[in-house]
Amino acid sequence: MSKGTYIEFRDALRAFESGWDRDRYDAGIIQDWQLNAWAGTPGNPASVTDFFPGYSSWGDLTDAEWDAMSYRSMNSIGFVGYQFGEALLIDLGYYQDDFFYGNGASTNTWDGTWTGKNGVNSLDDFMSKSAQEQAIQEAFGYNTQVIVNGLANQGLTLDDYIGTTRTYLDNGVETTVTLSMTGILAAAHLRGAWGTLNLLLNDSVSVDEYGTSILRYIDQFGGYDSPSTEEIIQVWDASYEAQNGNGGGDNNNTDNGNSDTGNGNSDGSDTGGGGIAVPPNGTIWADVTKETADVVITWAWGSSAVISDFDPASDTIFVDWISANDLVISETADGIVFAVPSNNQTLILANLALSDLSTANFTVLDATAQAEIAVLVSDGSGDSGDGDMGNGDVGDGDHGGGDMDGGGHGGGDMDGGHGGHEHQHIYINLNTPAQTIDGFMPAMGDMIEVEGDVTTEYFSIFEESGDALGQTVRIEITQGGETKQIIFTGFGLDDLGLGNITAVNEGVQNEIAATLGSVVITPGDGEGYNLTYDNDGSTPPATTGATDAGGVKYKADSNADDIVGFDPATDELDFGGTSVHGMIVTKSEAGEIVIDSPWSDAAQIVQGVTYQDVTIDNFGVVGNEHFRQDIGGVVSWEQGIGPRAADTVYLRSHEYGVHEVIEGFDPTADKISLLYFGTRERLLVEDTQEGLVISSLPSGQSFTFTGVTKAELIPGLVEFHFDQFMEDNLETPFGFDENDVTLVDRTILLTPEAPAGDSTDGAQTRTGDLTGSIYEGTAPSDGDDTSGGSDGGTGGGSTPGGGAETALTSGADTVELGWSYGSTETFTGFDPALDVIDFKTFSAGQLAITEQNGDLVIEVLNNGGDFTVLAGLQAEDLSSANLTAPGWSDILDANSALMQQLTALGYDDVA
Repeated sequence: MSKGTYIEFRDALRAFESGWDRDRYDAGIIQDWQLNAWAGTPGNPASVTDFFPGYSSWGDLTDAEWDAMSYRSMNSIGFVGYQFGEALLIDLGYYQDDFFYGNGASTNTWDGTWTGKNGVNSLDDFMSKSAQEQAIQEAFGYNTQVIVNGLANQGLTLDDYIGTTRTYLDNGVETTVTLSMTGILAAAHLRGAWGTLNLLLNDSVSVDEYGTSILRYIDQFGGYDSPSTEEIIQVWDASYEAQNGNGGGDNNNTDNGNSDTGNGNSDGSDTGGGGIAVPPNGTIWADVTKETADVVITWAWGSSAVISDFDPASDTIFVDWISANDLVISETADGIVFAVPSNNQTLILANLALSDLSTANFTVLDATAQAEIAVLVSDGSGDSGDGDMGNGDVGDGDHGGGDMDGGGHGGGDMDGGHGGHEHQHIYINLNTPAQTIDGFMPAMGDMIEVEGDVTTEYFSIFEESGDALGQTVRIEITQGGETKQIIFTGFGLDDLGLGNITAVNEGVQNEIAATLGSVVITPGDGEGYNLTYDNDGSTPPATTGATDAGGVKYKADSNADDIVGFDPATDELDFGGTSVHGMIVTKSEAGEIVIDSPWSDAAQIVQGVTYQDVTIDNFGVVGNEHFRQDIGGVVSWEQGIGPRAADTVYLRSHEYGVHEVIEGFDPTADKISLLYFGTRERLLVEDTQEGLVISSLPSGQSFTFTGVTKAELIPGLVEFHFDQFMEDNLETPFGFDENDVTLVDRTILLTPEAPAGDSTDGAQTRTGDLTGSIYEGTAPSDGDDTSGGSDGGTGGGSTPGGGAETALTSGADTVELGWSYGSTETFTGFDPALDVIDFKTFSAGQLAITEQNGDLVIEVLNNGGDFTVLAGLQAEDLSSANLTAPGWSDILDANSALMQQLTALGYDDVA
């Protein structure tokens, strides 16, 4: 039985999206104050009397008036009606802007230009039934076209799904839904066409930025009457053809909101239409189809092809509906490689370089793939930044994409080394400014850490696609009515795992896990996860090649079957570039090596092999620096390498079934060391009736200090090695400031081999704050403070000490500020007429500027005495031409703390 008509389906979807849901209002779920907010603009609510002077409550509206207000509804970041945003309307051809939500702006500001499409010349025009009902059906048509093509490439149609009942695993819970056309349309509106295709083909359940599951839309909005698939697609086809023109003479035709001339060819013909994305203006693309092209790149699981006779002068390539997020194009010694890693497929054009190709060789259906290819084979034939290419998929600009990624990248696992990538570790707190971060690579172990001041009331995470930035992951921090976005470009949520992003706040961590489709299950107090032996053949351990000794390299994978038959004399474990935040090594109660997940009971046991059976060489080349450190710490402890001081309790995290009770611990004299601590996640330090308990997951290993409380611990008597606190904040559960703890050298321990050119940190040492200990005023016997500076390197000092000296050249030079713990770098010869100080990503509160002994000194606060000294320079010598920072940064604003410091020193070029 049908739930209602197609119009009633759209009404229900709009009511839910806009918030103007009369049934929920009448039930008291939605109240007047909420409708006031949605009737106005972000931060400026409106009341019913602003629209209907004779009414006292929104409940007084007639049904027609209520309906009209739903099209005017605007949420806190400026999405309108059906949740249309600037990026989507740029793609649909209604709107133009260079700076908009997702491309520099933190909200939809609607300050661009309207194109006049369908008579819409302003935001007010668009806040109408006629405009939005047309626009939503255009988006439905585009999404349906993508889904139909994606299914066709697998020999399937929507008819194979419509009317069937499917059961999916949604956040660990089995959920059964009936698939219908309107449910699929609603799902694509929530998660994009690719996210919906991924559900159909791969049973991949995703959620939006608010945690709403795609299955909810399938169920809630399914079962209404619907036009045929062809009729739905035709709305988009007709709109696209009208938008792009059937001839070249109309200079008023716009291409997806850009101001170039129409897309028609010079002979008046139209090579686009039919739902195929027409290339951008001025760029010549091949006029071929899948049937007529010489080479076809389409979804073909596991295929591998080499084309040895491709002639760039005449041959053509057809690229099916594959997004730039899925298509990887590279130039190798063998030729040009077109790969779809998520689909395990490659195609090589042998003995060719990208420079041999031009856009004239290609017909490309997906707009983001067009953009990628146009840049790679740029031949000067047109403006590769305009038209469809810059704006991405129409279907993904609404709630945030969900581009199809096949099996995904899981926890950031990568076979191989760093490949020259500079590791990124991004910290986010309530003071983090809005910004766009390029080059973040989940597969290379890059890390996002959400700090403890960010709780669930401030935090949300979601993905966006379809705007000029392409596929992005976004973290929003909302505080005091202001929303800031930290945007990560080039990947989606499917590419992230819990190994790439963690949070100090448990609620935020759970929200992240739910958004990524993961479940963080915590065992009972004092327990670890259960280790289960598993070699039933369901997921055989993969191998990645042969060792130099003629043995086998086993791919470390906590989700695979156990490794059986490992030969320590010849074999190796291959950890690739996997991040320590997604994998660790532990020890079973029987002593065996375990490849473990910090987040669940997933574990791979190297059956019958102990740490005493192996050497550090059996762990191969480990790409992630933190993982190298922690593997080395575990192996060193197990093999008796490194210090074992009598007055020190060495915390470990890798031993299942080990629970130690320490009696007689004197917090003023005895030390706690994390030198051998083998994980960066899930450390718990808490007071209990039994005493202070320090424990960790997944092993559940614990240390109980009887008669001691957390407040009695002295920071300088708790030892870390550098990256444990500098990048991973292991001091936070103790309640310590990072500047107060002691650093010890870990280079005395074993360390697996690093990729060529990489190094492993850990030589830094310093003595922390000993206030309250018997060592106050002196260092413990094995303390070794080498960090420099008059304050002993404990941070917060004001006098630089020692360090390197760099002489600037006689030309224009840039002094770039960076994080360099406990070090001083002096620059001589700074020329105010030519040279520049680049403050990079620092905020004003992270820096202090002083003048000392005739020099200008810039200190990175709380970084162990990190100074940049500009010899012979004074603040009064500088002008605004000498100072630079990223465009999003407010560090150089006239009223910033940094500028106030400079002004106090005599700087007088404040705008």
